[in-house]
Amino acid sequence: MVLAVVCSGLLLVAMDATVLNVALPSIAHQLSPSAVQLLWIIDLYSLVVAGLLVFAGSLSDRFGRRRVFLIGLAVFGLASVVAAMADTTALLIASRALRGIGGALIMPATLSVIRNVFTDARERGMAIAIWASTASVGTAAGPILAGLLLESFWWGSVFLLTIPPVLLAAAGALAWVPESRDPNPGRIDGLSALLSIVGMVGIVYGIKEIAKHGFSDGISVAVGVLGVVALAVFVGRQRQLSYPMIDLELFRSRRFTTSALAVLLSFFGFFGLLFFITQYFQVVRNLSPLETGVRMLPLAIASLIAAPLTDVFVRKYGTRLTLTGGFTVIAASMALFTVLDGESSEVLSVFGLAGVGFGAAIAVTAGSQAIMVSAPMDRAGGAAAIQETSFELGAGLGVALLGSLMTALYGHYFDDVAGVSGAALENARESLPTAQEQAGRLGEAGQELFTAAQSAFLEALSITVMAGAVAMLIIAVLAYLFLPNRVKEQKELEESGGGGGW
Repeated sequence: MVLAVVCSGLLLVAMDATVLNVALPSIAHQLSPSAVQLLWIIDLYSLVVAGLLVFAGSLSDRFGRRRVFLIGLAVFGLASVVAAMADTTALLIASRALRGIGGALIMPATLSVIRNVFTDARERGMAIAIWASTASVGTAAGPILAGLLLESFWWGSVFLLTIPPVLLAAAGALAWVPESRDPNPGRIDGLSALLSIVGMVGIVYGIKEIAKHGFSDGISVAVGVLGVVALAVFVGRQRQLSYPMIDLELFRSRRFTTSALAVLLSFFGFFGLLFFITQYFQVVRNLSPLETGVRMLPLAIASLIAAPLTDVFVRKYGTRLTLTGGFTVIAASMALFTVLDGESSEVLSVFGLAGVGFGAAIAVTAGSQAIMVSAPMDRAGGAAAIQETSFELGAGLGVALLGSLMTALYGHYFDDVAGVSGAALENARESLPTAQEQAGRLGEAGQELFTAAQSAFLEALSITVMAGAVAMLIIAVLAYLFLPNRVKEQKELEESGGGGGW
């Protein structure tokens, strides 16, 4: 029952990272956000979660994991109501940030409770595998449930979807989850938390704005540099603190570092693809939200199949071959989307999405297990914090980097259209949903504008997904080169006393 409660909390956080993808065209129609604002609506949630996770973990260790979990649920539920009622882009973005705060309070408490309740190493390893599988399934299920809601309700309903699970998780936590805290939690370092948030948000803001305006935009460059400096200072500070927020010593292990990178990049590719493919289905193929959600089913089904199989693969082939195979499947599946057009075969998208879901679920679950088992028990808390940060940072960077590349390429390939004013063209170059909105106001010239926008989108999509596929192949090669084979892995784990158990 405890595992069910904490996984339901994690499911909320995971679903919220993807549930908005299907609602983007509706949001663009109602609120008319710019391309950068559209990216922030999707991205800010994951960035806030990633920036606050370690700090929130410190709070839960000090003040009680169940208490912080319940506070996180309350904040998440309140922000959901605000987001559902938002009538401006600014309010929606602010509510997404507030949901991120709630998600950051929920996530570290879930894994800390698992470590506290499951004292047997083998049971703990299985519980962590189920925990990681929940994240994969939640991210895949978000677009499907959103599509069902949007068929009958307004776009804000996708936020109210989380209210019943919030109430159930809160009731379950009060009934079954025992309170626990770290007897020696160390000092809470607010400056480190501030530096991590400023660093990540600054870097992502810089990436997005530079992709739109180029390096001639001095403010964007300055904010990006500020982010890099803040993260550098954060790392230096962690090395000096007696009780650092992130245990950087864990990165001395090549197995740990490669596994953390694997988790980050699996979500990088997964979320980046979801951001594009939902727009493709709804705006290029002109499918309804429900039809789009149905086309996400292969992603969810493949994730459900792959996650429980991961432990079998790891036992038989070892983490190295399992991760290498998982990322190779993701890369090959993403490459299928390079040939999409307005009338592409359904079979192509089914195999592509199923492959991404299968490979990502394997990579996330195997990477998560490897992170936890490669850390000694007395440093399992630090390993968990890095694991969770890899989840959310990968999601945020996937949308930020691949989304910014997509935006830049889309504008580059968008040709001028005769009979359309410069202002209308400039607005249409913001994003595909914005181009659709502009086209609806221009009559016959609008159809030519929308055709040009679709063509530019497909050109940009082809290059962007290929870039994502190359990134997946690179991590596949790194996993093969830097992770030990199965026999050596098991021997090293027995000698080091890994924290997670098989």
